[in-house]
Amino acid sequence: MAIFLETNRLILRKFCEEDFEDFCAFAMDNEMCRMMGRALMPNTEAARWNFNWLKDKEERGYALVYKENNRVIGNLTITSVMEEVASMEPLVCQKGKSLSFSIGRQYQRRGLMEEAMRAVIHHLFYTEGVDYIHCSCYSFNAPSRELQKKLGFQHIATLQFTEDGQELTSEENVLWRP
Repeated sequence: MAIFLETNRLILRKFCEEDFEDFCAFAMDNEMCRMMGRALMPNTEAARWNFNWLKDKEERGYALVYKENNRVIGNLTITSVMEEVASMEPLVCQKGKSLSFSIGRQYQRRGLMEEAMRAVIHHLFYTEGVDYIHCSCYSFNAPSRELQKKLGFQHIATLQFTEDGQELTSEENVLWRP
């Protein structure tokens, strides 16, 4: 499987079918689903749709493989910045990418996602030449907000929207190329 990036403890690569069991182990966790703002996945059939999307349709959806045990422990996705954010000042006419990420609860608070994010940020700025990187998180997702702040992301907007009948608040953050 082709590697996108490698860090001291992680390999970032495309998902493959053999990753489904590991994906279910972290993605079906109810608290993980809540923090990501997605519907709960009560069974493997529900998880299958999300997994297949990451594996087959998401152009830049990467599995986070923990080298210590060779297990997929999370995912990181690089996408275009949504128009609602890209059209905000000062982002207009700038080249940006959007990042989203999740990591299994048993692997949180070990610096693993920070390690992955730092490698991806460096790659996007210095290899792909983007001007800025966008990340967002729901207002109730304090761990994501704190990681983004630690990495230097700055708050640019708060968006209110309704999804599946639920009122949500999203914090939009940007990191500029040094």
